[in-house]
Amino acid sequence: MKPPTVPKPVAALKSVAGPVLAAALALTLLTVWTATGRAGTAPKLSISDGRVHLATNADATSAYFTIRNTGDANDELVSVSTPITTDVGFSFHTYTGYAGRMWMTKALPIPANGLLGMTASGANIMLGTPPRLTPGQTIPFTLRFRHSPPIHTTAVVIRPGTWTPGRTS
Repeated sequence: MKPPTVPKPVAALKSVAGPVLAAALALTLLTVWTATGRAGTAPKLSISDGRVHLATNADATSAYFTIRNTGDANDELVSVSTPITTDVGFSFHTYTGYAGRMWMTKALPIPANGLLGMTASGANIMLGTPPRLTPGQTIPFTLRFRHSPPIHTTAVVIRPGTWTPGRTS
């Protein structure tokens, strides 16, 4: 006995039904995710509080910025350039009691809807072999990020311990 044959249009419909239904379900879920605001937005960065410590020795000093991210996606500060030195890197400092530890890192994280607040006792930008600086001098910087376009900003030279938050650059 010969098995019953399935008409060709029905067989074709069965072969495409699975992928079409999967695509329709994915499109529906993505539409709901976007419509409810859960799709997120790109990072939206702004820079303030730019400052450079007046060097207390000829080997290095540090630069600090507050980087706000009002977007729904994380970003990272991946490089910095300034005309005052080519020796630029990122460091973290931690302290336990009187003991301190410092280590270099390749990037500084900037959380979604958060900020990276650089400090002498946390994340900062190390500037090696800086030139002679004077208090009040303004230094240009270009900050580059993993997902956002570069931002050109400035930092003012200050004596360590004299910074007042709120300076926008």
